[in-house]
Amino acid sequence: MATNEGRVYFALDGDDFEPDVVTELLGILPTSVKIKGSKVPNKLPAKNSWELSTENIVNEYIDVFSMAESITDTLMPIKDKLKRVIETYNLVPRLEVVLWFSVNEKHSTPAIGFEPSTISFLGEIGALIDIDTYKQ
Repeated sequence: MATNEGRVYFALDGDDFEPDVVTELLGILPTSVKIKGSKVPNKLPAKNSWELSTENIVNEYIDVFSMAESITDTLMPIKDKLKRVIETYNLVPRLEVVLWFSVNEKHSTPAIGFEPSTISFLGEIGALIDIDTYKQ
């Protein structure tokens, strides 16, 4: 791998909800949805999922701060709708950071962190943060 790669996404995960209904209630198109038991590359999803993602960034410098903030900036105006959907359908909100680190020692490692506004928003909706890192 020549450089670093990463993306950040927000997901709503649950057993018994229709992602299309969530899309309608929130008024935001997801980047992707997963349906429990349907075939996706390399695995079968254990839960339904509604996801809003940044682009996959390939660059020596990956800024998780700004990527996460771009997602939460999109969701903040619909915070009350989001909280109702989470409660109504018993969903687990999650901010996911996925990073592939270059093994080239000349490349910097990604800047991993979150702005106070991002942390506050995630706390208000009861979201967890999951960071997955890989070396290539």
